[in-house]
Amino acid sequence: MQKRRLVVLGGLGVVLLALLLTLLDLLAEEGAGWLPDLAVDFLDRLILIGAAVAASILAVRYTRLESRTENLSRSLERAAREGEAWRAQSRRFLGGLGRAIESQFGAWGLTPAEADIAGLLLKGATLREIAVLRRTSEATIRQQAQGVYRKSGLASRAELSAYFLEDLFSLSEAAVPEHSGSGEKRFDA
Repeated sequence: MQKRRLVVLGGLGVVLLALLLTLLDLLAEEGAGWLPDLAVDFLDRLILIGAAVAASILAVRYTRLESRTENLSRSLERAAREGEAWRAQSRRFLGGLGRAIESQFGAWGLTPAEADIAGLLLKGATLREIAVLRRTSEATIRQQAQGVYRKSGLASRAELSAYFLEDLFSLSEAAVPEHSGSGEKRFDA
């Protein structure tokens, strides 16, 4: 609404300025009085002033858009740099985590096939998907998964995942509910 009002006021200003210039021209020229000549002069000035105002408005808008585009480009470049730094750091951490997981599989005495099954279970693959990937039966995969659980001392896929994930999050990051009855906070390690 405010912009529309400014445009209307600006338009009226242009018309009044053109009218004023035409009247000044009429006063300066003695003997001119033909109405058609005055109308042509008025329209001529109106168009000239309108074009100048429009050019000024476009120049201001262009400058603002150019400034905004530069700011957005700088923000985008900064975000891209930060994202790349985060991805590089994540790759280092995940590489370390992968080596730690493989080391633990070795400590449990998993065969290469069982280690592969355990890795796919950690990634969330179903027994059927693992069977298709390894070109074997689902029953074989189930037996190998049971071997992983037996050797690791864990009971399920959830416990296997939790074994590796629990140290990634500190207790201060998780809301720990109060244990009912004693009022003490319960910390299961």
